Amino acid sequence: MDQGVRPEGTGPAGGQSGLSGAGYVDNDPGSSHQRIVKKASSDKPRKATLGGKRLDEFLGGGLPFRSCSVVQGPAFIGKDILLAQFISEGIKYGSPAIVVLTNNTTSNFRKRAVEMDFKLEERERSGLLTYVDCHSKTVGLMGKNPYAVYLNGVNDLSTVIAAVERLQAGYSKKYFYHRVLFDSLSSILRAHGLNETIDFINSVSTKTKAYNGIVMFDLAGGIHKPEEINAIEHSMDGSFSLKEDNDKHLLLVKGLPDLRGNQWVEYIFDEKGMDIKGAYTYGYIK
Repeated sequence: MDQGVRPEGTGPAGGQSGLSGAGYVDNDPGSSHQRIVKKASSDKPRKATLGGKRLDEFLGGGLPFRSCSVVQGPAFIGKDILLAQFISEGIKYGSPAIVVLTNNTTSNFRKRAVEMDFKLEERERSGLLTYVDCHSKTVGLMGKNPYAVYLNGVNDLSTVIAAVERLQAGYSKKYFYHRVLFDSLSSILRAHGLNETIDFINSVSTKTKAYNGIVMFDLAGGIHKPEEINAIEHSMDGSFSLKEDNDKHLLLVKGLPDLRGNQWVEYIFDEKGMDIKGAYTYGYIK
């Protein structure tokens, strides 16, 4: 991994770390010293951890900056854990995140995320984690989280895009990069159809990349047509597919650079996180 396992280029809550000739200065929260992270060479993409040592190794170092990916699969097999891990692995090392909720409430997402980061509320107070909640009002909830923007559903996608971009513009003034999670793209696909959903993805991805961000979209498994899934995958830089087969949980990653394989690999998960099961030999899992 070119820049280490931790997210790069940011300091602790409250600001961006500086740049030096040796690389990015990474302030590890809870530590009294700064860690110098080696800069990526010019011919390799800079990457940030997704969490899980073997998972990052399998990805060739993590998720590339300025990338968009879709995560698809059924419920109850670890997909929600992976998405929450994507957010928690950024904020706990000082990289901000935006969580856009279209099929879940802010409070429900927080219940998952706090299992991985017991300092979640501290990160929120520091401004590292904000929410765009498009769901609570649609089910009659007032929504009282002070770190959330509450919208009335996803009928007006331009409002959703504008709310996210306002947060991105603010983060870009202080931080080297940020993360965005859309949970879930399925609500938008059901409400607007495939063509408008693809336009929405392209708009969000373009703006996120302009701000040097990384975005992941959740897509529910088992409810969308194969042609819809294929079209969405083709609008992404990468895709993560999860499935259960003979009591094993399997992951397939496609599209991202530097992958260590193009086969289904077994993974394990619990409320604390997700990682690939097995050991590496010459870039493969056995």
